[in-house]
Amino acid sequence: MCAFLREQHPVKTASCVEAEAGVSAHTVRKWFDLGSAPSGPAYDALVRRYGAPFLCSVHPETRDAWFAHVARLQEQEQLEARARQITQRLTDMREGRL
Repeated sequence: MCAFLREQHPVKTASCVEAEAGVSAHTVRKWFDLGSAPSGPAYDALVRRYGAPFLCSVHPETRDAWFAHVARLQEQEQLEARARQITQRLTDMREGRL
């Protein structure tokens, strides 16, 4: 979980998690410093904010779970959107618009 949160927010992780998920920065720092696990409400807040990718990071052993499927679909959508952006930029360059 800590690695996932640090990956999402490499700078000022605790403050960013507080801003995005509503879990106090003090609590997030305790998870990092003491290796504590989040309480039920904090865990729910993290799931609501970070969704399926968060669940995959917390439960890597469940590759066939519904949330793993959802995470793959979300990543595919992001990659396809990025591919469209790159294709458009290449077209613009070829046609002299850049």
